[in-house]
Amino acid sequence: MVSVIEEIKSRLDLADFLRGYLELRPAGKNFKALCPFHKEKTPSFMVSPDRQIWHCFGCDQGGDIFGFLMKHDNLEFYEALKVLAEKAGIELKSISPADQREFGVLYDLNQAAADFFKTSLGQSAASREYLLSRGLRKETIENFSIGFAPNNFEDLTLRLINAGFDVKDAVRAGLTIRSEKGKYFDRFRGRIMFSLLNNFGKVIGFSGRILPQFEGGETAKYLNSPETPIFSKSRVVFGLYQAREAIRESGSIVLMEGQMDVVMSQQDGVKNAVATSGTALTPDHLRTLKRFSNNLVLCFDNDEAGKQAMERSIDLAHESDFETRVLDLGRVSLKGKAIKDPAEAAQVEPGSLSKLIASAQSAMEYYLSRYLGEKDIVNQKKNLRFVLRKIKKLASPVERHHWVREIAERENLRESDLLEEMEKLSEPETFVKRKETEEEQGEPRKLSRRELVSERILAILSQKGEWKDRASAIRDYLPPTYFTVYNCIVSGKRPEEEKSAVLLDLISLRSGLEEKDDRELGGEFDDLLRYLEIEFLIDKKNELQNLIKKSEKETGVGTREKIEEFQAVARRIEELRKKK
Repeated sequence: MVSVIEEIKSRLDLADFLRGYLELRPAGKNFKALCPFHKEKTPSFMVSPDRQIWHCFGCDQGGDIFGFLMKHDNLEFYEALKVLAEKAGIELKSISPADQREFGVLYDLNQAAADFFKTSLGQSAASREYLLSRGLRKETIENFSIGFAPNNFEDLTLRLINAGFDVKDAVRAGLTIRSEKGKYFDRFRGRIMFSLLNNFGKVIGFSGRILPQFEGGETAKYLNSPETPIFSKSRVVFGLYQAREAIRESGSIVLMEGQMDVVMSQQDGVKNAVATSGTALTPDHLRTLKRFSNNLVLCFDNDEAGKQAMERSIDLAHESDFETRVLDLGRVSLKGKAIKDPAEAAQVEPGSLSKLIASAQSAMEYYLSRYLGEKDIVNQKKNLRFVLRKIKKLASPVERHHWVREIAERENLRESDLLEEMEKLSEPETFVKRKETEEEQGEPRKLSRRELVSERILAILSQKGEWKDRASAIRDYLPPTYFTVYNCIVSGKRPEEEKSAVLLDLISLRSGLEEKDDRELGGEFDDLLRYLEIEFLIDKKNELQNLIKKSEKETGVGTREKIEEFQAVARRIEELRKKK
């Protein structure tokens, strides 16, 4: 029986649906458009009508019709399901038990995990003592469903299996990891667990803080659930479910860095405090927050990383036209003590945080007070340009004019000179180059030169299938996954392995970005075929060299056969390099 999700996809054409959001232009058998998720002047957003998928090669986002609607309109899966079902003329009451289980079981698993972590917290004196030492009260722990993941390999996984859940679903939910040897173990171990909730109060994922006694080595301090069909870390805002009413009443949102900051702040009376879920602020987070308020107060950690995060967040908030204020904890001292983060402020002097937030300065005032006032002309010019770039990013021209005039008065400069200087400035810059963590940017695709060349060859071949005979001589030089994709492009069949199918989809979409004529493209194609053979032979040469060294180490001499083969490979590489 066809699932309701597949039924919706079969009734709604992705390209037709996207025309309601984007201006699509033909690109071979695909379409291309300017990406709606990041700023660009040259289209890198590709749509495949055949495969009913989209992918942006500028920001590396992609998916199907559900993924686009969820990201563009910032919807939960079930909200997107309702919208698309209505467009497709399908009644949701007809959803089969199998469809309900596919997504419903993920919610059930996360709730079961939250219950397990809560029980484990009650059985762990060390984790309870840690939370109490941070100033948390019992009712706060209950309100935020804080728990503990035991420092054992399979406690949760076995509990879920014994409760009747399929271990494969536990893997889909991000709670269990399957090793290369086929063994299953818990993702979260030895961590204080914070439940992440959606707009309906359902547990959709977790953020785990390693218990101090287990810190060390390469263990990450914080670990989030991976992306799942019901959890996207770029959209989930921690504490928002608990803070909704307070945000509506106060008309503002206090955005912090960490879960502990939010928990302690809400306990201390700042009920409208929220945080991103272990990642940098994103436009998706801001779209979520804008549903509730347009007024934002940033209260980040008092260290260099916190200041950099503050400035990135200010820029994003200004681009989204938020009214943004800043509480700079670097200027705060409570009971004679410098304060490192909001959680510490709430613990050192209860009740102080509300007063500090009430006195927060505007974001642009924060920039002006931090960067202006230099007497040295070189530093003054550098700092002025930095601040002018920030002003240039403001969505409102009225605000831009106001702050240019403010700078002119403070620095005793003419407004016209500042406007002229601002007009000449290009892209925004920061004083300290951002160093993204792996948690923020996700796992990047790390490709060897041979893989890069293979991908480019297959992208051209996907567009120019009639050139398959020209590529047949080098097909054995392709890495295994690319060899599978090559055979599928030539035969027109779909790969059975998911990894190969995903790669084929990306290559097919990338081919639509090609704008060279056949002569230019053909020359590049022949060069790429030669490069691929060179890269294959370089790998072969290195392999032979290692075998020869191993033989010399074991017997004192290298094998004659391997040495002759090594020399032949080296000669062939030189021959290919001389061809142009």
